[in-house]
Amino acid sequence: MKKELCRLVVLLALLPVPRVCAQMSFDRLAGKWAEYKECTAGNVSSALYHRFFRDTVSVREMKEAFALNHECRYLRSPYEGLDSAVYVGGGSEDGVLLVSPLRHHPSREIRECRGVWGLFNRLCGLQDKDGVKQEKLLKQVNADKKREWMDGDILRLVHPRWYMGFVVSPRLYWDIYDKGKCLVKMSVASSCAPDFFTHADCTTFVLDGSWDSKIGAGARLLGMLHSIQSSANIDVPERTFSVLLHEVPRVGYSRKASNTSYTLELLLPEDPDPVTMRLFDNLQAFVKLIPGGAFLPYYTTDYRIMTGRYYRVTVNRCGWLLEDYLTINR
Repeated sequence: MKKELCRLVVLLALLPVPRVCAQMSFDRLAGKWAEYKECTAGNVSSALYHRFFRDTVSVREMKEAFALNHECRYLRSPYEGLDSAVYVGGGSEDGVLLVSPLRHHPSREIRECRGVWGLFNRLCGLQDKDGVKQEKLLKQVNADKKREWMDGDILRLVHPRWYMGFVVSPRLYWDIYDKGKCLVKMSVASSCAPDFFTHADCTTFVLDGSWDSKIGAGARLLGMLHSIQSSANIDVPERTFSVLLHEVPRVGYSRKASNTSYTLELLLPEDPDPVTMRLFDNLQAFVKLIPGGAFLPYYTTDYRIMTGRYYRVTVNRCGWLLEDYLTINR
């Protein structure tokens, strides 16, 4: 924790003015960092990685995904093909079930259905493979009060979103059942922002929103912090380029620390001019100062960990504007 705080101090010490946005000072950012580390402490469970998320989306695959998807706006629902959890009146935990208890039901007809779940894992709806509601089967399932077929893991990905062809979320709920009885309930990042900059933003207020409600504001704050300490944008023509910010690859699900926490890859333009390269190098040097743990990993519906963020960067004499493709392609 001390080492990470020192890195944040180094990052913030680059700021030559006392305020970076309305009522946000050096002390405020340092305080926000302490809040964020406390919120995310203990989020990463080695048991979760060992049981489900054993693989990481590679840097090469993230770059290839950008080439294929950066201009796409998906019309398909991220819930498609999976059981969903819908909490009427309290949608902050809506999501998809990566592991559905229906797969253990003794009836093959029910096992092949898609379920809609409510509070306390109560089954609220059943649809067959053609999307037709099966009210008779639903009554049959709910008539079984013991529900001994609910056995094993229930893994729920909260508010999934399309991101460069992946369906992702930083928030998970993991329940373990034994013959109809819940033994263990665990959560990952259930109330945390997906990154420190989103958490620290003071320009946007969202009441009971989803985890991505302030992603855009967090990206702007990251650009603002760099704008304050960088003069590389002065007296250069406007440039726009796209980057992949990602965690320096680590070994396995144990998530061993490395000397450098984050770095950048240039995605567009494919043939950058010297000005663009100088600006990219300037931003990359700043990103390498960001301490580890500033960005939570995203979990994908194919059981992998994604540590990358895709940004479009616009640089001119006014400063640096960063926009997350999660909001650009929304």
